[in-house]
Amino acid sequence: MRLRQSNKKKRFGLPDYGLDLDSSDADSILPRADSSGDEFVVDATAGGDEEEVDEVQSEQAQDDDDDISINEPAGRSSSSAVKAAKTAKPAKAKTNTPGRPKQAQFDTSEPPFAEVPPYPSDPGQRWTRTYVGPIKRWTRFYELIDWWFGDKPDRRVVLDSYLKLWWQHELIPPKLTSQPRLTTAQCGWMPDNFADDQRQKFRQLYNSRLVHQFRLQKSTRIDGAEASRLFIPQAQERLSVLLGHVSNQKPYDIRCGGSIPLSDAGHPISDTDDEAIVKGGWLLDMGGIPTSMVWAPSQGQVNQLLAIVVTPFSDQAYYQNLEEAPKEPEHKEGTVQILRFDIVKGRRGIFRPSRQPPRLAQALCFAWGRVSRIQWCPVPLAPEDTTQLLGVLCVDGRLRVIGVQNVLEEDRNGIFGKPSQSHNRRIFAYYNIEEIEEAMVLLEPPKEYSIEITCFTWININRVAGGLSDGSVVVWSLSPPRILQRHPVHSTAIMDIVSGYPSDPFLVSTVPIGGVLTVTDLNRPSAETTYHPNMMVSLQPGLLAWSPHLRGYASMWPSAFAGNPNLTFLPARGFPLCRHLITVNGQPTCIDIGSCHPYILIGTTDGSVWIFNTLRKLSSHREKTLKVKLFQHEFRAAPPSNTESEDEEAKPRGVCRILHGFLPEPNTHPTGVKMAETQRLNREKNTKEIQSKNKGKGRAKAKPAKSQSKASSQPEGEVDEEAAMTSGPGPIVLYEPQTRITAVAWNPNVEFSWWAAVAMGSGLLRITDVGSEPQVKQDDASEPDDEIQKIDIMDEDNNEEDGDVEMASWED
Repeated sequence: MRLRQSNKKKRFGLPDYGLDLDSSDADSILPRADSSGDEFVVDATAGGDEEEVDEVQSEQAQDDDDDISINEPAGRSSSSAVKAAKTAKPAKAKTNTPGRPKQAQFDTSEPPFAEVPPYPSDPGQRWTRTYVGPIKRWTRFYELIDWWFGDKPDRRVVLDSYLKLWWQHELIPPKLTSQPRLTTAQCGWMPDNFADDQRQKFRQLYNSRLVHQFRLQKSTRIDGAEASRLFIPQAQERLSVLLGHVSNQKPYDIRCGGSIPLSDAGHPISDTDDEAIVKGGWLLDMGGIPTSMVWAPSQGQVNQLLAIVVTPFSDQAYYQNLEEAPKEPEHKEGTVQILRFDIVKGRRGIFRPSRQPPRLAQALCFAWGRVSRIQWCPVPLAPEDTTQLLGVLCVDGRLRVIGVQNVLEEDRNGIFGKPSQSHNRRIFAYYNIEEIEEAMVLLEPPKEYSIEITCFTWININRVAGGLSDGSVVVWSLSPPRILQRHPVHSTAIMDIVSGYPSDPFLVSTVPIGGVLTVTDLNRPSAETTYHPNMMVSLQPGLLAWSPHLRGYASMWPSAFAGNPNLTFLPARGFPLCRHLITVNGQPTCIDIGSCHPYILIGTTDGSVWIFNTLRKLSSHREKTLKVKLFQHEFRAAPPSNTESEDEEAKPRGVCRILHGFLPEPNTHPTGVKMAETQRLNREKNTKEIQSKNKGKGRAKAKPAKSQSKASSQPEGEVDEEAAMTSGPGPIVLYEPQTRITAVAWNPNVEFSWWAAVAMGSGLLRITDVGSEPQVKQDDASEPDDEIQKIDIMDEDNNEEDGDVEMASWED
């Protein structure tokens, strides 16, 4: 319905608040007729503004206007409408009663401030769900800094310090030794005293409130034999592992509780007393499938703790007869194992893995069901702190926070034996095994039908956010334990939820089973929320990570195609526009970005583990970057045996092969390379056709090559998702289930931030010292900042052709 003709020239002015005016003011506000004759306006010369007087329209004029607006089509004028507007009776001015304020009216003829763009109707534009905003894929790096970190006044200074630390290290993170650089890597965008302040607040909260809840936690010590029979998975079969250089690999037998020391090159160490060999990690057999693990945050030069969840092989085994498979209600036992890794300090102040075998410091057992996910409270605690908080999510759909006693220096615990020991069994006599009967804090979902907690994340020391099976996000308080917020974000169950702690703790990103990748600010959830416009289907948890230095999320590429093995980066301030990170051969199964560096770990279904520098990859769409395969794991199950008299200890569980020493590869999108190759062939074909026409030969028109059309908003080097599906990203390969990488985790402590833990489906756990040694001999602190050349990557408008990428050497 159109507006009346008399309302098209309304003006807005200050209202009259019933103040007494003198004669001069009264004369100045007398109504005068407008030139059009359709309305009366007020000439407020005293105030410098024009003010509208309320009008009284006759019923006849109102009926005529309504008839015109109904009969006439929208957006079009006619002669009858103009004639009716001219014959309309002039409105009478309404006198204002003293003491009665007039109501201000807004001018509806002015265009709105923000106008929704029309739905694209161009048939050549394939994507209607697209990002339209100031950030483009070809935006330069320092312009990206202004867009991504515009809320930080010192953003360029902070980014320059990041470039000095990690730009030159393209593949693996460097080992930092000087305190200023360690502080820069740890704090990121936060103040230097942020960690100490959080630690002090945690102590105040614990001593005033949480200590009373910790006393309500009930636990009993149980015998090691009973724990191994009921709770802790114990695979009796041995596992043969092929280790060493690819040209000279040797088999090593390992059983549950066994460990193999590895050098920094990945080779097994036969003589652990040889000081010339640099220790680089361990290879452990957990006796089950590790499904979730996380390093414990700590402060100082202390031994490192790793909490890991191990599921029995029988839970995911293949059964010919489904009646023989264990039912879900039978999976009542769950356990969390806490491993302790001793450290040694080298001559250059770098902490390395000790030559002592790892120890099983503690085991937390309970009858709440299998554990699906665990997370430590993100505040790094000092050795004098007695209790740490561990969040445990079980299959019963409830979240429990358990208080864990500090076991950094305790000696009475089990030792992971060497492969040469007899039977390689764990020593249960000195285990700190507890059966938790009641948790410290119990967080339950809303009491509705079939609502369960599917994932959770820590927001701060007293807040936990969780995703529910109905697609909503819930925020709990630990003390007192209650629900504070609940917001409907998705329509399907949430697979992953990650908080932006510490710089953006109340900014959470959620990945549903089916829907859009969303980010929500819990401070203003109804106003501050956005999402990536492309729909996606996600059935694999563990594919969402937060980068505290880049302030963005890494996740699967939003696509409904299951065979799209691409990872993407979504900045918090430009979430709808994602940038390509990496394309892997198999399907990604787990990812993790370091808390003290911008390097990412990626595990896949084919057993390979990839690593590269995301800071350098995201700096420019033209920058040629590299990626490297850290190692590759392959499993082959043992053939079924028909002999029943064979000893269970002599039965092989299977054979594993671990390959390492791979050369770096260009980190490009294969579909983009294919499209560029197709366009090159088309250009060569068109050139030959033109040359043949000019010579008078080959007048018959040749069939043109298949065109690789590209959207107008798609830059060179980037890949269109539809083109990727049309051209074919390759067949989906099914691998052995126990070949896959089940979990990866960077160490969050800055002195050990280059330690990585990788869990495999075969039951193996590899702890690796991935960092690169500093090249200079003097201490990093003696290097002045003036001598560090500032990296200038703003000049990207070079017209150099894409040539071959020079490969860097990867030492064994």
